[in-house]
Amino acid sequence: METYRLKNIAILILLLLNGCLLLTVGYQKLQSMRTERRAAAQLRELYQASQLTLDGEIDLFQPSLAPLALTRNAVTEQSIASALLGEEAASTSQGGGIYSYETAEGSIQFRAGGSFYGVRLDLPVADIQAFAVDFCRRFGYEKPRLQLENGSGSAAAGQMANGIPVTNCGVELYFEDGRLTNVTGAHVSLEDAAPEPGERMDCITALVKFLDYRSASGVVCSEVKGVRCVYQLQGSAAPRLLPAWEIETDTYAYYVDCSTGEVTGQ
Repeated sequence: METYRLKNIAILILLLLNGCLLLTVGYQKLQSMRTERRAAAQLRELYQASQLTLDGEIDLFQPSLAPLALTRNAVTEQSIASALLGEEAASTSQGGGIYSYETAEGSIQFRAGGSFYGVRLDLPVADIQAFAVDFCRRFGYEKPRLQLENGSGSAAAGQMANGIPVTNCGVELYFEDGRLTNVTGAHVSLEDAAPEPGERMDCITALVKFLDYRSASGVVCSEVKGVRCVYQLQGSAAPRLLPAWEIETDTYAYYVDCSTGEVTGQ
């Protein structure tokens, strides 16, 4: 009987401890939410005082992204080159991290940082729009923006990384009289991408950085229409995707580097 009572007492103590822990966690969460709401309210007041409208639909608590270290993928590079040259392309090392992929229709060169280009190509394309859309779908680019007239013009698209735009990593295809003649762009492979540690700048901090930049540089804008965290490609030898907050205003888009806090224009 005494052992039974001791067990019940021990269970009761454990239940009380668990209850206290839950109350503590809940209180800390509540305090965190109150702090976030207070910071958001202060930010909107600061923008109002600066005569800059902050769209009420902007989610000020959206999460930021982690930096990604990338690994070069020769198989993907060859697939891209073959798609642009119309047949399987053989690769040749040019030294310095440059690889050339060649066929009778021309050559495509890739650099270690992900950039590539091809000039004086001569690939006949029966349906330019279908060709551009299929290429972008296969290699992770957004839907291409087409500027075509009578078989000549261009198609351009930015790459997406797991649904996140990579702002300075895209492709441009150029056509003349129904033939692909030039290509320039960049591509990163995400197969072996590895997250890197480090502090992440939140949305509210990024908007404060932008407001300071606007005051110091004389940027002309009257409204912030949207904010989202995107990737920027950096590194010529060892490419990385680094997060930045894209701030869309009624004039231009600006980017706040999540690591340095530096603000740059589009």
